[in-house]
Amino acid sequence: MVAAQYFDTRSSRAHAVVLIVTDGEAILQDANGAELRRAPLASLRVSERIKRAPRLVTFDDGAYCEIADQATFDAMLAATGHREGLVSRAQNSWRLAGLSLLGLVVFVVFSYYYLLPWTATVVARSVPPSIEAQLGKATLDSLDQGLVEPTKLPQADQQRIRDNFAALRRPDDPGHHYQILFRKGGRLGANAVALPGGTIVVTDELVKLIGTGAGMMGVLAHEAGHVAERHGLQQVFQASVVGALAAYMVGDVSSLLATVPAAMMSMRYSREHEREADAYAVKILRDNRLPVTALADALHQLEDAHRKGDGKQAADDEESGFFSTHPLTQERIEAIRNGGE
Repeated sequence: MVAAQYFDTRSSRAHAVVLIVTDGEAILQDANGAELRRAPLASLRVSERIKRAPRLVTFDDGAYCEIADQATFDAMLAATGHREGLVSRAQNSWRLAGLSLLGLVVFVVFSYYYLLPWTATVVARSVPPSIEAQLGKATLDSLDQGLVEPTKLPQADQQRIRDNFAALRRPDDPGHHYQILFRKGGRLGANAVALPGGTIVVTDELVKLIGTGAGMMGVLAHEAGHVAERHGLQQVFQASVVGALAAYMVGDVSSLLATVPAAMMSMRYSREHEREADAYAVKILRDNRLPVTALADALHQLEDAHRKGDGKQAADDEESGFFSTHPLTQERIEAIRNGGE
């Protein structure tokens, strides 16, 4: 038996009682030993154990007992075969709490490195081409609102680049309509930016640096790889997966239209995405009998220009130039060169 305070719901006054369990029933007796009520154990609700807080035993009519003597009550429960829930046991066990925390950490790490990229890929590939085109237009509008300026590149150079790119044999990509646009880069510097839907923005500074030949075709093929594989959308969705999943599930893309432009401008491709885009470009260059080393040379030129910049210029390039969106390592350049052997 265990001492308890009984509240019968007819008044707010507590009654001192004794709780006895016998033959599958709970019996309440007052201080004189008179029986107040009894009920089958199966009809009772027992609150979870929380540190030193009183335990509650609730009857089916809402009346309940408060029990302060947890040790005696625990022994009584054990004798009836009652078993605490997992949550309750974890809350009151350092070992289970530690294991739960470890499991949470493992889940978070697994989600970040595996589940989140996979989810972002699935969602990105599920976006209809019409919606992707809207996202691309919104991003271009954002670019034109201060980050870039109208191009000063001669029309002849613009047309040469467009014609050369249009003449390339490329893998089938029916979901995208490719177009090459030119802008004076300003803070964007020597760069090429692939937008959702197939628009590729090339800066005047990039044309001045690497020219209009095979190197430019390699860079454009690399950007086309980002478009074809929807890397931009994957990176954006991965950065805001909750909002992206919500928009995907309910079909509301207005929130995406509002956030994608800013996210695209602050995006940085993963190394895996860069390797995939490099491989895509190498295949196009090979299929068109263009030197694969032209892309490696173009990237090397960009790297040299970045390194030769003086303090402020180098810092600006780091923040907004080609390398702010395209992580570049010597390994990538060597891999591209080896791909041409």
